Amino acid sequence: MLDRVLLIDLDDTLIPDVPAARAAIGDTLRHLGVPDGPEAVDAVFAATREVWRANPWRGSPETARLSSWEALWIDPQELELPRSAVDMIGQHGRSAWAAALTALTGTDRLATRAAAEFRTRRSDLLRPLPGVPAQLDRLRERHELWLTTDGCRPHQRRKLLASGLADRFAEVFVSGELGCAKADSAFAEAVRSRLDAAGRQVCLVIGDSASTDLRLAATGGWPALHLCDPDTCQVRAETVRHHPDLTGVDLYCRCAAR
Repeated sequence: MLDRVLLIDLDDTLIPDVPAARAAIGDTLRHLGVPDGPEAVDAVFAATREVWRANPWRGSPETARLSSWEALWIDPQELELPRSAVDMIGQHGRSAWAAALTALTGTDRLATRAAAEFRTRRSDLLRPLPGVPAQLDRLRERHELWLTTDGCRPHQRRKLLASGLADRFAEVFVSGELGCAKADSAFAEAVRSRLDAAGRQVCLVIGDSASTDLRLAATGGWPALHLCDPDTCQVRAETVRHHPDLTGVDLYCRCAAR
C-alpha cells in the first residue's frame, strides 16, 4: 500500500489556465479581425474583471472562487443557483466582450459572436501541459496522488475530467465544494482529516501559486515544491523547493530513497 501522498494543484500546474485564456482571447480577436496584440488581450482581461466585479452573484458559494476569465466559458447550467443567477452568469461572456470590444473598436456589435468563439477556442485548449500524463504515471508508482484545486465546483470537476487526468487521483479536493479557499486553514484541515482517516502522510505539496499552493503547505505544515523559474522566483522559505516542472519531485521528495 502506498502511504505517501503528493498534493497536486490543477490550474497552471497540470493544465494551462491563464496562458490558455490569453491564447484563446488572442485567437478570438484575430478571428474577428480585431487587433490581437498583448495590449488588446490585456484590455479584454481588464474589461472582463470589471464586468465580473459588478455581477451580484460573484460572491455566492458556487462562484466565490471563480475567476473572471474562467466565468467567460463556464457552463452556468451546472451551477446550483436560482434561475435568475444562472441567466445572469450566462450573460457574463457577452457583457464582458461587449465592454472589451467597445473599448477596442468603439462598437459591441460582434460581442455575441466573440463570446461564442472564445468558449469554443478556450475549450479546445483544455488539455494537459506537455509531459504531465507521463510524469503523473511515474509519480504514482511511489505515491498516492491527491488533487487540491481552488475554484468553482462543477467547473474544476469538468476540467479535470476533460483533461483525461481524473483517473490518476485517489482523492480530489475543490475549494468550491469545501466552502473555503485553498489558502484557508479549513482547507488544510479537511485534507488532514482525510489523511488521518486513510493512514496517509504528505510527501510534498506541488503547485505554481505562492498565494494558494504554498499557503496550503504552510498551513498544513507540509513541505512544498513550487513550480516556477528558480532563478527569478522571489519566494524564500526553508520548507519550499523550486523547480520548473514535476521532475523536481525526484529531487526533493521526502521518500525518494524509499
